[in-house]
Amino acid sequence: MYIVILGAGRVGTQLARQLILEKKDVALIERDSEKARDAANKLDCLVINDEGNNLESLTKAGIQKADIFVSVTASDETNLIACGLVSAEYEKVKTIARVRNLDYSRTKMISNSFLGIDHVINPEIEAAKIISYAISHGARSDIMLFENTSLQMRNLTIRKDSIFIGQSLKSVRQHMDFAFLIAAILRDDHYIIPTGDTEIKEGDQIYIISSEKGFETIFDLEDLGKSELNRITLVGGGHISAYVAEELLDQEPESHFGKTRLGRLLNKKQKKSLQIIEKDYERCKELAERFPQALITHADVTEDNFNEEDFLDDTDLIITATNNQELNLITGIYAKTLGVDKAMALVIRNSYRTIAHNLDIDVTVCLNDTVVNSILKIVRKGNIKNVHALSGGKLEVVEFQIEEDSPIAGKKIIDLKLPEKSLIIFLSHEGQDIIPRGDTVIKSGDYVVLILERESVARMEKLISG
Repeated sequence: MYIVILGAGRVGTQLARQLILEKKDVALIERDSEKARDAANKLDCLVINDEGNNLESLTKAGIQKADIFVSVTASDETNLIACGLVSAEYEKVKTIARVRNLDYSRTKMISNSFLGIDHVINPEIEAAKIISYAISHGARSDIMLFENTSLQMRNLTIRKDSIFIGQSLKSVRQHMDFAFLIAAILRDDHYIIPTGDTEIKEGDQIYIISSEKGFETIFDLEDLGKSELNRITLVGGGHISAYVAEELLDQEPESHFGKTRLGRLLNKKQKKSLQIIEKDYERCKELAERFPQALITHADVTEDNFNEEDFLDDTDLIITATNNQELNLITGIYAKTLGVDKAMALVIRNSYRTIAHNLDIDVTVCLNDTVVNSILKIVRKGNIKNVHALSGGKLEVVEFQIEEDSPIAGKKIIDLKLPEKSLIIFLSHEGQDIIPRGDTVIKSGDYVVLILERESVARMEKLISG
């Protein structure tokens, strides 16, 4: 597979690095000479220092032989024009454009083919979805959802008073009378794909597979009972905060993010109180007009007098979603010292997720990961439904559906030649969730969730697609 990427920023280089690990051929186009030079020194791929919205530079990158073209520059207009140009000239090349700030409707851009572009990805909308799901589940941990199943994956940091400390995974499972599996452990910045004999230690971050009801039991055992989130404060009045506000207020969305289950859930219960804190006065006026039900506060969280005001009084959940990831973490930590129960922070880099959890941030949303994971779902071979990154991007949780002609259809798990340090953590067969054993047979139509090292993705693709 040959992939041309336009834009060597953080997302473009992260995506290129991952695709190279998967043994895919990659060409990277970057207009900035310093970024292009840096990419050429760090990545084992063709790097073109040129504009990417003209046929000459695209031809240099080999667009005529490409399978996929991805445009992730900082300019929405450039991404749309470049993808539109490729679509017009090379009909067989699949095109993917990242679009962040342009005020196009979801119906025209994302749902349908716009300018002949195959896929338009809006990272702000994707991040807002993750935030919304986390709120609807109590904002107690990161949450990874899958299709056609009631099972989900969440993380739990093992505190010194945890009931899990010193127990083997085999022992823990014996005491759980519901679907339960620890799929991975992050310990001292190293990941472990555990066995039944693996012992849980203080400070471990464990990734658990269970149902919503199962997690309620787990959180109760860990004294992390669900608290009411009646007063929510959003710090930063950008696009992500606006999308989340639409959901919380159950308001007709300008973004066409849509009225999802969070809005319906909130509508059934008592109304939530929402405050948005934004430092730009003109933006505050826009937000006040758009969200008359919300309290819009003109304030800068970095100013000394912010600490003297009562902006966070009675706040149950703070969501820090400014463009500064360090500020988001610091503000969330500070809010918890003031008595705010839950803190959720937006970060740009995946490496900040571990830092955030070590600093008592309850939920972390990584903007770069939302983009890269969305693109990988499209690029990967096989009927891929979801991709989630763990352990700073070293591990992946991949959900795929078994097609009729898949080489693994009809085989027992024990007979599969899975990559080393990989594990099928659960599957869904005709609506039934199964924590599999070695003799479990994978059948056509099943939804399978696998955890593996990112370096093993190419082998996984070959295994499921042939």
